Amino acid sequence: MSTVKPVQLAFRMLRDHRRLVVFPLLSAAALVVISGAVAVPVFLRERAGSSSQAVEAVVVGLGYLLLGFLFTLSGAAMICAVDDVLRGEPARIGASYARAARRWWPLLGWSLLSTTVLLLIRQLERVPVVGWILDALFSAAWAAATYLALPAMMIDGLGVAEGTRRSARMLRETFTRQVYGSLWIALPLIFAVFLGFAAFMVGLASNRLGPAVAGGVVAALVLAGALLVGATVSTIFRTVLYRDAAQAA
Repeated sequence: MSTVKPVQLAFRMLRDHRRLVVFPLLSAAALVVISGAVAVPVFLRERAGSSSQAVEAVVVGLGYLLLGFLFTLSGAAMICAVDDVLRGEPARIGASYARAARRWWPLLGWSLLSTTVLLLIRQLERVPVVGWILDALFSAAWAAATYLALPAMMIDGLGVAEGTRRSARMLRETFTRQVYGSLWIALPLIFAVFLGFAAFMVGLASNRLGPAVAGGVVAALVLAGALLVGATVSTIFRTVLYRDAAQAA
């Protein structure tokens, strides 16, 4: 199958099943709530002069892990919903979350593994001169190798280790489609960035507060909408790509 066909299928599925955007919306809500729950106590402790680096590290670490797990859970639930649609069933938000929640233990393991690996990779930034290059290379390699791990876990019921291994084994057959598919999906986001920037600049050029604020609001809404669509289509594409690769194996 060509790269464009799964991308087209992903956009058509979003058009026909708009409720799928609920999953990234809930992830965004979790990001706001947990970030606030972490930032506010740390800020208040600093204002009170009772800040402790150890306590702050624990609070931030727990918040980061919780956020990673909720993102994983939401992504897994969306994969379940997309899998249902591909099998001719309706996309059900609650049932998909329930199906994902039943596998909370492997999802927690996957969240801990991916979070730990990414945190370790971030330490490469400390390497003089080439640290940021190593960080980017290892982050990209990890993302590519594990791109299909979560679909493997949710669709075929694999564990963390076997799901990661299957994703890595499929890399050779799917890498080109991963790259080009991601680029196709990113095009609307790039267009939205330019459109939002243009709206913001037009508002600023008016030299009046009202149009400037309106331009900023339009830019923010366009960018948020593009991010929402991109996140939804990306998960649909990843699920379709896994099903195609699994059937071809």
